[in-house]
Amino acid sequence: MTDAQAHPASTRPQRGPSGLHDGQVERRTAHRAAVDLFVQERDGERLFVHPATNLSATGIFVESHSYSLRNALERKYIDLEFALPDEEAMIAVRGEVVGARRTRGFAHGLAIRFLNLRDGDRGRIDAFVVRKLAEGAGEGPPNEAAPT
Repeated sequence: MTDAQAHPASTRPQRGPSGLHDGQVERRTAHRAAVDLFVQERDGERLFVHPATNLSATGIFVESHSYSLRNALERKYIDLEFALPDEEAMIAVRGEVVGARRTRGFAHGLAIRFLNLRDGDRGRIDAFVVRKLAEGAGEGPPNEAAPT
């Protein structure tokens, strides 16, 4: 199934005439939507709770107030759990940190690419993102993007 078949034109994000946003090189393979949800990060025995600002079937962007930018930049992998709004079933996934930067104030944003997401969870996330986009949700700020 092609991307166009999986995501009808009415649900795909709008792009400029070149197909890109603000002269950026398009690297995304999945659509993303701005979200307002929380994710749990397990780091050994410690548990952190972070807000997520956007989500796709291939990655997520989270903000952290729990550690310094230096510590954020040193992270390679991260274990996350979260539930989609209006769902109880948790999604557990290991992700690779592919970018980190200061977002607001003392918060640091982490762009995380999913590594071991189960197919069923990927389908649930994709359906959620398509629904959010159809409802008019944006993709979120381009500099705070899940690595889709």
